[in-house]
Amino acid sequence: MALQLWETLKEAITVYTGLSPAIFFAGLGLGLAIYYVISALFGSSDRHHERTTRNFQEAMQPLPPPVQVGEIAEDELKAYDGSDPEKPLLMAIKGQIYDVSQSRIIGLDF
Repeated sequence: MALQLWETLKEAITVYTGLSPAIFFAGLGLGLAIYYVISALFGSSDRHHERTTRNFQEAMQPLPPPVQVGEIAEDELKAYDGSDPEKPLLMAIKGQIYDVSQSRIIGLDF
């Protein structure tokens, strides 16, 4: 039964495609391989989506309230460069000091 089905399939492939069964199945396999490679390059995987969602949720944690800053020296300002997540992120522009902690986005991996 299976042998008869295989012979019928071989004849159908030759009649409908004009190709030998070996070339037909090789082309089919190559087409599937190309499809999976392209979908892996351009498709979005669930693992990437979960990681991005988790990082986004961690970054959206409420930040501490802004800190009132008076006059500080340049050396003291260097301590507030964002390397310590417990300290506010400060920026000086033309002698004015700004707390820019609210604009900080931490850990997003896109």
